[in-house]
Amino acid sequence: MFTLHLLLPLVALSVHALGKLEPADGKLLFGAWVDTSSISISGGDSPGAFNERIGFHASAFQFYQHLPLKPPVDGPPDYDVPNHNPDGSIKMSVLNDGTNAAMFLTIYPDRGLSEAAVTDNHIIALANQASAILETTGRHLYLRLAPEMNGDWFPYGQQPEAYVAFWKRFHRLFTPIAPQVALVWSPNFRAPNGKYLYDPYWPGEEYVDWVGVSIYWKGLANKYPWIENTLAPSNYAAQLLDADGPEGSTQSLYRDYAVKYAKPLVISESAAAFHMGHRGQALGEGIGQVATVMSFWNSFIFSTAFRSKYPLVKMVFCFEMVKTEDADTTNDYRATADPATLAEFRKGLAALDEAGVVLWAGSGEVSPAVTSGSVDAVTSTAGSSTVGNIAVVVPVTAVSSSASVSADKASEKVVIVSPSAAAVVGLQTKSGGFTVSAPLLVVAVLMVGWV
Repeated sequence: MFTLHLLLPLVALSVHALGKLEPADGKLLFGAWVDTSSISISGGDSPGAFNERIGFHASAFQFYQHLPLKPPVDGPPDYDVPNHNPDGSIKMSVLNDGTNAAMFLTIYPDRGLSEAAVTDNHIIALANQASAILETTGRHLYLRLAPEMNGDWFPYGQQPEAYVAFWKRFHRLFTPIAPQVALVWSPNFRAPNGKYLYDPYWPGEEYVDWVGVSIYWKGLANKYPWIENTLAPSNYAAQLLDADGPEGSTQSLYRDYAVKYAKPLVISESAAAFHMGHRGQALGEGIGQVATVMSFWNSFIFSTAFRSKYPLVKMVFCFEMVKTEDADTTNDYRATADPATLAEFRKGLAALDEAGVVLWAGSGEVSPAVTSGSVDAVTSTAGSSTVGNIAVVVPVTAVSSSASVSADKASEKVVIVSPSAAAVVGLQTKSGGFTVSAPLLVVAVLMVGWV
C-alpha cells in the first residue's frame, strides 16, 4: 500500500493555462536582436554588451539561420561571417551573455517552401541541431519559422497554400526530435489597407506554440515615404496588434489568434525608426531621437494600461540595428546606442523591474530547459508517465503545452502542467496503484511513499 502526503495545498483556479515555454501570467520576457554582424554603424554588437548598456540581463536573444544552411558572406546582404559557422549554422559563441537567457532562433527558408527547396533531411538536421543546443546549453529555445510570410519581401512570402503545407511538414518532422522547442508563428502586422492577411497562413492551433508579430514605428501609414521623425500615437502598438485605430487593420491578431487559441504572444521584432538619411542625403532630426523612440515604447510595454489590456503579450524583442530600406531611407532602430535615448529607455526598464514584471535571465525564474541527456522520460503528449516513487511539482512558471512530462533520473522528479484549466492530469507509479487527477494546479507538491 502507499500513503499520499500533501505538502502544499492544491489550488484550482480559472486562469489561463500556460503554453510551452510560457512565463506565468503577469510576467514578461524582454529580449533583443543585436547586430553581431560585420556591417558598418551597428555591427560588432554582442548580447553581453547589450546587457551592460541596459543594466539588466536580457531574458532572451534572437539570432537567425537560413534553411537549408547557407555559407556566410562577409558582405551584403548579411555580413554574417562573425556570427555563423562556415556551414551557415549559428555560432553559439556569439551568445556571450554569461547567463541562462533563452535563445530565439529565426529560420528563413529563402530558397522556397517546396520539398525540393527544403528537403525532409534539411528539417531533420535542424531538429538535431536544436536538440544539441538544448543539451549543451540548457537554455530554452524558441524557433520562429518563416516569419512575415504574409509580406512580399521574402522569397517565400505570399504563398499561403505552400506555406501551410510547409509548416505542417516541418512540425511533423521537427517536433518528435526536439519537442521542448517552442514553434513561433509570426506574420507581419496587417496593414491598414488589409494587404497583409493573416488567416490564409494559419496552419492550425495544434501546430503552433506561440503567436508572434513584427511591430515598428516609422511614421503614419499615409505619410510614406517615411522621412520625418514624429511621435507615435499613444496607443500605436494596440492599433497594430488589436485593430484599435486607423494605423491597424480591421482584424485583431491578438483576439483572433492569441485569445481565441489561448496562445502566448511574442512581439518578435519591435522598434521605432529614427530616420537618419534619405537617398544619400542627411535628414533633419525633427522632434529628435529621444522623443521619437520613447513615444513608441511608451505606447507599448512601458505602458501599464497596455500590459493590463494585453496580458497574453509575454515576450518582446527590441530590434537593435541600423538598416537602409523603404525608398532608400537609413533608419536607426536602436534604443540603446544614443546616450540620451538609452537613459530614458533604461528608466522604462527599471520601472518594469521595480514592478516585478520582467523575468530577467539569471534571476532564477527562467529555469534551464530539460534535455534528453538528463531525463529518462522526455516530453510527451500522452498526459501520463510510468515511473517509480516520484515527486510531482506544478510551479506557477511551469512550461508545457500539452500535459508534458519530463523526469529527472537523479532526483526522480517529474515536472508536469495541465494543458487547460479543465484538463485532467494522471500519473501512475511503476508498480501501479497510484493515480492523481486534478484540474489546473498552480502550485502543488505531492510526495508518494510506500509503507
